[in-house]
Amino acid sequence: MQNKRTAYLQMHITTFLWGLTAILGKLISISELPLVWYRVLIVSVVMLFIPKIVENIKTLSFKKITTIGGIGIILTLHWVAWYGSIKFANASVAVSCIALISFFISVLEPIITKNAFNKSNLFFGIIVIPGILLINQSLDINLKFGFWLGILAAVLAAFFSIYNKKYTQEIEPNSITFIQMLSGFLFLSFCLPFYLHFTKQLFPIPTSKDFILLMILSVVCTIIPYNLFLRALKATNAFTTSLINNLEPVYGVILAAIFLHENEQLNWKFYIGSVIIVSAVFLHAMFDRKKSN
Repeated sequence: MQNKRTAYLQMHITTFLWGLTAILGKLISISELPLVWYRVLIVSVVMLFIPKIVENIKTLSFKKITTIGGIGIILTLHWVAWYGSIKFANASVAVSCIALISFFISVLEPIITKNAFNKSNLFFGIIVIPGILLINQSLDINLKFGFWLGILAAVLAAFFSIYNKKYTQEIEPNSITFIQMLSGFLFLSFCLPFYLHFTKQLFPIPTSKDFILLMILSVVCTIIPYNLFLRALKATNAFTTSLINNLEPVYGVILAAIFLHENEQLNWKFYIGSVIIVSAVFLHAMFDRKKSN
């Protein structure tokens, strides 16, 4: 088994690459739904070359495959909302909203699992509300729709995390990923004609630049970090994992300032709101760690 130092490095690389997806989403000229359609298509095709992946899936029952596929559709909708947030607002707004995932999980999981609410989770959930209000107030009117899409993306990510944890614990990870990516592709293939009709768009053909960025997004920022994440999980505890993952919005905002110069679009209210949200997330993780000791 690898040592913890290697696992920590893998986790940081994973979180950095996930933060990079926001930058790629802004740089790719294709709109949100076709962008995700290309992403899940490329990942599905690439994963077909993983040895024994089809054989492993054949051992699963039809019920398990459809359940995993349904969870994959939730993930796909999360990505559509996430890239919609990036397109209609910007990468910094989108990654700040993603910091709310853990709080939506703390509220939704007791409802889904029918367990009692955790008072400390609700307390920290209330703390982030001023941060959300500050970010909303900081944005120009034409960015607010993207902000609310970011909130929706965080809610969908929470549902995905809860159901993924509940139904996929004993299934081989690559099989889960492939089924989820393929189900997302099939679902969006059904939705795409309606989307193009209502948005009055032609079917988007990626430029050479878009194609390169889509390959980076699909392979470097999807398949590689997911595998690094699974390896790191074997050598780290849940607290360390969640703490490092909470750095995603930090990496995302820094990368957006460097590559997209989004700091010029944002004011002090946005950054104070983001600090409140990220601080609450870290304090929440540390409180849970202290309570479990």
